[in-house]
This record gives sequence, structure tokens and C-alpha cells, in this order.
Amino acid sequence: MARKVTDVTGMDFADVTAQHGTTLFDLWSPGCAPCAALAPILDDLAQDFDGEVRICKADVAADTTLGARFAVRSVPTLALYRDGAEVDRIVGLRSRAQLTAWIEDHL
Repeated sequence: MARKVTDVTGMDFADVTAQHGTTLFDLWSPGCAPCAALAPILDDLAQDFDGEVRICKADVAADTTLGARFAVRSVPTLALYRDGAEVDRIVGLRSRAQLTAWIEDHL
């Protein structure tokens, strides 16, 4: 199975979120247990929503400008963008079913 989750940095974040369509953006950090638990769920969701939702992630420990830019106080932070605008944000680990419902509510 090919990986469909894209790693991005602050430098290409604007390009990713400005694209037409829906993007789920995961702001995470290494050493964060909930972030590690979320990673395989995001991989599954990338397969489930292939062609409908882009899933991208950025390490806010390595790219502190993103953490500051988005006032990330806790990781994981998940932001959902549609056509370049943030439409919703959640913080913390969620189940695959919860995230599926959250995404479907915004499609």
C-alpha cells in the first residue's frame, strides 16, 4: 500500500491549503504518544477518502513557525481546510470512526 499522507513544512503549507478541495492537516510532534497512535488512522483515512480529501502532516517541533502561526497548544491538532479556508479544528486523539464522521460532516 502506497503512503498517501503527505509531509509538509511551513514553506509549502500555504500551497497545500490553497488548493481547491478538502485538506486535513495534522500538526503533530515526535514523542507524542497520541500523535503516534493517530498516524495509522490517518493512513487508513487517506485510503478511505482517496480522491476526496488530501491528508497532510507537519512536525511542529521541527517547524516551530507552524506551531506559532496556528497557536498550537497541544498535539495532535487537526485542521480541516476547504478551498483554502479553515472550516474546523479538533485537538487530541480521536478514533477512526470519529474522524470519519468529522470529515464527512464537512464534505
